[in-house]
Amino acid sequence: MLKVLRENLKYLSWVLWGVIAVFILFVFVDFGGTVGPGGPAETTAAVVVGSQEVSFGEFERAYRNAENSYRQAYGGEFTAELARQIGLPGQVIESLVADKILVLEAKRLGLAVIDSELQRAILELPVFQSDDGRFVGTEAYERILRANDLTPDEFERGLRQSLLTEKVRSVLSESIYVSDREVEESFREQAETAKIRYLHLAGSQFSSSESPDPAALQAHFSEHADEFRIPERRTVEYLLVDGAALQAGIEISDAEIDAYYQENPSEFRSEEQVRARHILLQVNDQRSAEEALRALEAVRRRIESGEDFAAIAAEVSEDPGSGQRGGDLGFFGRGQMVPQFEEAAFGGQPGDLVGPISTSFGAHLIEVLERRPGGVEPLDQVRERIRVRLLGERARVEAESKAQALADRVRKEKISDGPAMAALADGESGVQFQASVAFGEADHVEGIGRSTAFTVAAFGLAEGEVSEPVKIARGWAILRVASIDAPRPATLDEVRDQVTAALAKELATQRAVALLQEARAALSRGDDLEAVAARLDTAVEESDSFGRGGRIAGLGDAGDVVAEALRLEVGDIGGPLPSGDGAVLFEVVERGRFDPGAFAEQQESTRSRLEAERVNQLVGELLTARRAELGIRYSPELVENFDLAGGATAGT
Repeated sequence: MLKVLRENLKYLSWVLWGVIAVFILFVFVDFGGTVGPGGPAETTAAVVVGSQEVSFGEFERAYRNAENSYRQAYGGEFTAELARQIGLPGQVIESLVADKILVLEAKRLGLAVIDSELQRAILELPVFQSDDGRFVGTEAYERILRANDLTPDEFERGLRQSLLTEKVRSVLSESIYVSDREVEESFREQAETAKIRYLHLAGSQFSSSESPDPAALQAHFSEHADEFRIPERRTVEYLLVDGAALQAGIEISDAEIDAYYQENPSEFRSEEQVRARHILLQVNDQRSAEEALRALEAVRRRIESGEDFAAIAAEVSEDPGSGQRGGDLGFFGRGQMVPQFEEAAFGGQPGDLVGPISTSFGAHLIEVLERRPGGVEPLDQVRERIRVRLLGERARVEAESKAQALADRVRKEKISDGPAMAALADGESGVQFQASVAFGEADHVEGIGRSTAFTVAAFGLAEGEVSEPVKIARGWAILRVASIDAPRPATLDEVRDQVTAALAKELATQRAVALLQEARAALSRGDDLEAVAARLDTAVEESDSFGRGGRIAGLGDAGDVVAEALRLEVGDIGGPLPSGDGAVLFEVVERGRFDPGAFAEQQESTRSRLEAERVNQLVGELLTARRAELGIRYSPELVENFDLAGGATAGT
């Protein structure tokens, strides 16, 4: 599952997340959970993008919606752990950062969304339309938003932002021109396809635990010396202002906690919620509404006779999202379900079996599991949550202030050596003087991470130069470049492990190619793929149809295989060719060709696709340029809670 998701994600451009997700309101999903403990306040900045901020509330809603989209697509196979493994938090936060950058660009270009445009966009959203296509009314509009943790101001601000980003894309699209020749070439690339049956021998089958021949190792190193150069490396001394260490000296009084509770009542208010599970039978060409209701009446009798609801739901429910979870929908509030379903669920008590009922989705049998009363959480229940929140905020403010004061001293006193910087840390609570080992621009820095603002600052300074305060996951750092080691050729001893691994891979690939050369000779003598596969103790695989630039599942980097297959005809043998960690021998079993008639029909849709791709490219270039100018700052909580320190979203 993880492999499938990762492969698919490579083809998802940032545009997948580019339209703000706050107005996508899902049916039959649980909006009750929060991304982080305590539900960060809407006004707390998760990321600062120039003069714009991404609040934790925005991130939380967008992340929740992204998770729900994956769950609808992949069902119970998609879990919160899997979301972290594929980097979903980072993708979501970067999509929101992109939105903020485009909003700033819209303002720079003098673009705006007038109220009538915003109103028209709201009226066009199906979730705010009644069955006859009319607006549901102000009361229902506010109720739907409230059920999804949104106020009208928040929702309309997000929608206005989304419309602004689309205006930027529209402006960029005006500079796009796609010629007729480019359209035809693109269509040809997609029309020219192939499908193959193939044998793949993985190089790992021929790996050896024996030490490589020293002469062969030296020869490989000499032949590929440029691949094993030592890049520029730097050693850094730095003052670390540790936010967590500062917390030990901060006291939060009960009066401050009481005041925060009184001043932020909406943060602790929850609406009535119910947790239910259901069995859905859809109404379609094969089943009428009456037939669905009758079938659920029979299901109800089975449950009343003692059969397990969850087991029957897994067996017969046609809701792809909840069926395999025993029909469990989690907790939901009013306004999140269609009215008939909501009325039935909220009308029952825990343990009640309700229905069957009919909705626009089909027929449902509902079991009410739990109820949560609405209201404001008592102060005693949230006191510790508030204390932690205030403690973190106070420590962040104090850390930034202390870091700036230290930087001012460095500048004023013209401090430019390590011992003088170390002296600044003496007696300062929460401040440490540390020195790194030598690291490269792409290396992981102990206690800091990989590709962070720390690394960017370190490689932007001259030797002996001191930086301004740099935001890192642990707090703030003031760096001094202690030494710079210029890039140089490596010695074999320095890179022996890498050379050994590279040589082993090369020898294993050569062995795989040699065996497949023998297999090809057997094919020319009349054997078939199955016969030679059996002798090699492997299996014949069949690809999906692919075109230029396409992929062949299971082969990794197979560009040479794709290119050769598209040069051959049906029945031709290709290879053996190195591919990924081994080699491939294949037979072409299907070829697609350019069809002038099909091209005539699809010429304009192809042009539109190319224009959209060009706009996406321009937007990507714009985002890259503006990121460098704006200086994106990520909150420590975001970095730490979602393990972003080593990824692209660690402070830049």
